[in-house]
Amino acid sequence: MPLFRLHFPLVTACLIAAFSGCTSTPTPPASAIAPKSVTIAQFGHIFLYLPIYVALDKGYFAEEGLNVNLISTGGDEKTFTAVASGNAQFGVADPTFVAIAREHGQGGKVVASIVNGVPFWGLAFKPEIAQVQRVEDLHGLRIATYSAPSTSYTVMKKLLQNHGKPVNARIVQGAPTGSIVAMVKANQADIAMEIEPAASIAVSQGAHIVWSLEKQFGDFAITGLTVADNYEAENGQTIASAIRAISKAMKFIHTDFEGTLQVAQKEFSDTDPKILRAALTRMINEGIIPTSPVISQQAWDKAIALRRETGDLTGDGSFATNVDMTFANTADTNGPKASL
Repeated sequence: MPLFRLHFPLVTACLIAAFSGCTSTPTPPASAIAPKSVTIAQFGHIFLYLPIYVALDKGYFAEEGLNVNLISTGGDEKTFTAVASGNAQFGVADPTFVAIAREHGQGGKVVASIVNGVPFWGLAFKPEIAQVQRVEDLHGLRIATYSAPSTSYTVMKKLLQNHGKPVNARIVQGAPTGSIVAMVKANQADIAMEIEPAASIAVSQGAHIVWSLEKQFGDFAITGLTVADNYEAENGQTIASAIRAISKAMKFIHTDFEGTLQVAQKEFSDTDPKILRAALTRMINEGIIPTSPVISQQAWDKAIALRRETGDLTGDGSFATNVDMTFANTADTNGPKASL
């Protein structure tokens, strides 16, 4: 799968007739203005990032005068490093890495939400593993997560600390390429914490969902759109355009399920359409794909508290210092969800 794609808006060539006696130079129409090229660095080509892919496929970035180039970095910290270094204008990854980077002298801002809530589902193949109602139900189990410092690992580490009353369960780390489900199949772990569509793929293979972390955490800033401080100071119009495009995509996702599914099938053509349908349904029903690009302070504070408790962040990581919802509040054009 290629790491980048270019999307060019339609540029209409206009011929202006010259009239005798006219000495002024006509102003080119807006459609003749060349699009502005920007690079968006993402953790990887991930189903959770559908708002970005819909904005590309439906031409919303193009409508806003942007020519978007996508690159994949392979890590949350690497994504913000690409933004801070100027190799990308925008980053899509765990937004708390902005606050972590700030402690190391790399300033930035989170300007929009891409994914809301903790999008991990616990999957088990053993029939005797029942629904997890509380963290204590994990006693004696091996929980497979993506390798540290991934959000998957960090969330599970925090949960097992259990407010100072640690649960006797063990985290088993694996790569985010489907390996953690394989670990459960091979009896190297008991529960795999997976995202979609991997969760729905596992269900189709006989797994059952025993836990939803979205229900455990609620509103939570899990994936955001980030920019460097200096870029924000000089490119407010471009940031606003990008967020308007993403806001349009979110509205489309929540009002046109079948249209969104078609985009998903283009982006993830190697996955069974039935799996994609199940994955998209679960993500919409559980609020993982937000209806708005706005991040609440409550969602941010939960994410920052997690990073502080696990030692990844020493400062307060305040909302005021690290988050700017000015553009998102202006761009929020979304309506109600469509019924599925």
